[in-house]
Amino acid sequence: MKKKESFIKLRDKLKKYNKQYYNSNPTINDSDYDDLKNKYDYLLSKNPELIKFDDLGIGTSPSSKFEKFKHYEPMLSLSNSFSLSDSEDFFEKASNYLKIQISNYIYSVDCKIDGVSLSLIYKNNKLFKAITRGDGLIGEEITKNVLGIRGVPKVLKYCQSDLIEIRGEVFFFRSDFERLNKKLEKKNQFSNPRNAASGSLRQINSKITNDRPLRFIPHGYGKFSYGKEFLNFEEFLVFCKKNNFDQTGYAKKYTNLKNIYNYVSEIEKKRSSINFDIDGMVIKINDLNLQRMLGSTNKFPRWAIAAKFSSEEALTQIEKIELQIGRTGAITPVARLKPINIGGVIVSNATLHNFDEIVRKDIRINDFVWVKRAGDVIPYVSKVDIERRKKSSKKFVAPKKCLCGSKIIKIEGEAVQRCSSSKNLCKYQNLETLKHFVSKKAMNIDGLGEKLIEKFISLNLISNKLDIYELENHKEKIIKLEGFGDKSFLNLIDSINKSKVTTLSRYLFSLGLRYLGENNSELISLYFKNKIRFKNIIQSKKLREELENIDGLGEKAISSFINYFSDQSNLEESFMILDKIEIKEIKNEIMSLNKSILFTGTLQKMSRDRAKELAKKKGYKIASNVSKNLDILVFGEKSGSKLKKAKDLNIKILNEKDFLNLIN
Repeated sequence: MKKKESFIKLRDKLKKYNKQYYNSNPTINDSDYDDLKNKYDYLLSKNPELIKFDDLGIGTSPSSKFEKFKHYEPMLSLSNSFSLSDSEDFFEKASNYLKIQISNYIYSVDCKIDGVSLSLIYKNNKLFKAITRGDGLIGEEITKNVLGIRGVPKVLKYCQSDLIEIRGEVFFFRSDFERLNKKLEKKNQFSNPRNAASGSLRQINSKITNDRPLRFIPHGYGKFSYGKEFLNFEEFLVFCKKNNFDQTGYAKKYTNLKNIYNYVSEIEKKRSSINFDIDGMVIKINDLNLQRMLGSTNKFPRWAIAAKFSSEEALTQIEKIELQIGRTGAITPVARLKPINIGGVIVSNATLHNFDEIVRKDIRINDFVWVKRAGDVIPYVSKVDIERRKKSSKKFVAPKKCLCGSKIIKIEGEAVQRCSSSKNLCKYQNLETLKHFVSKKAMNIDGLGEKLIEKFISLNLISNKLDIYELENHKEKIIKLEGFGDKSFLNLIDSINKSKVTTLSRYLFSLGLRYLGENNSELISLYFKNKIRFKNIIQSKKLREELENIDGLGEKAISSFINYFSDQSNLEESFMILDKIEIKEIKNEIMSLNKSILFTGTLQKMSRDRAKELAKKKGYKIASNVSKNLDILVFGEKSGSKLKKAKDLNIKILNEKDFLNLIN
């Protein structure tokens, strides 16, 4: 029963994401969607009894805003490949299906444009209908909307079929997308070209669509009445060229999958220099007769697969380098980039870490650079493309002053440089301190974001953490702000009041001390247990001695803690906040105060943050990497190198079920 329920839950989640994607408001990136879809397909393949619950379909139901039209042939999606071995397995199955040696195939490969699928139907050589994918069987009729799209001929001059379907992608050139966004108000701007294409194509007012610089490139065909119109994909491309359809210019023919993947790798490296977004290459069996013999499943053709690119790196240009000042005064140089799509996310900023790193990599303004982004890692510049650098380019000179005007200093033994001023005098440090205080893992005051904090600071409503708990006294000023009213004000105050019931570890973390992250905050809170004991020890002459009794708490954290509370203004503010909030007392007996635990891979029953929270409540220290000092590794799906390393070091390894049994 549990397997069925989790499968249906996953199916419904994918349906929701399909609808969001089709309607240009996705809340998940492509790589995360692919992971969920792979899991869905795996469950289906291993559990035939679940097939009767599989009604995921393709795309999503057509909108009632448009006339519906049934496709002459289903408009299917493509199965995904993430490696050469995936593609070899896919075409091996095709060989087994046809009893033909894989070495006898001729393949066509071309760019997989990240756009919106469209089917153009021509009758007697004239454009008859333009249909969206819809759910793969029934689409939306949007013929008036495509008349102004570049690459959509209204008449076919060289076609012998009375009826023919030409299928392809509608998309924007990146340069056209940027120009379009500049014309729109900020609130109406699109996050990426794919969303812009979908939002532009499916307009009720066709004039809006026709005024936008959309383009169309064919990638295939549906029904065509003259059987010898083209006999393979290569001939199809010739047919398209003769009839004035645009092409990518990257189509090639191969007889070997290894050679194809060399080509895929070559295109992946230059993808950012191509003027339209691509997220992979499509590999097809060239021969139409073989395609017909292979046919398709109810979702995918058996003769074509998408070789997806890795979503971690792209080439773009640095437009300027700015300083970012952290809550502890740390100064991080940040590259402002020409926006680039990396793994479905538009990246416009990348950390340069510190000034030494800029010198080491010789990063300059206007350089073309490779930017990496993997999962939750902050995008960073991995290397410079020196060949693209102009001769007039000048080396970056590190500034000597913080944005607040104070001197920038470098502490011996640290790579990072810092503002010499205190957070009370540096408004940039103070802003970051307040942002951290209200953040999700700290006091968790929902609705009080950076922009609102800045606004409250400018109105002199907030200057420190304590002021946040006095905002209720400024109702008349706040409700007059743009976008605010009684309801918004009440929601904000409700969120502030909810934050007043919290844990000692959250409170300590919210203070934003150096070397006092989640783990050390948890260690200290487990030792102090409640706020009365905490207040007493903080003012005790034996504070250092008490802190040194906490196993796992290092010297840097101890010194940072003592230095913070030895400042009278910090002590007074902290105690005044403690008087306003309720701290949940830690009563549970701690079973594993000295043990460390690490989570890797994707857990199924809970998020990784939730698992960490449960482990910390039982006294475990959360480790950040695998070492001989690690006590337990909990692994989920796609665990990778950490699991292997833990096995090599003979570390205790638990799956998710074992972990739940352990903490329960």
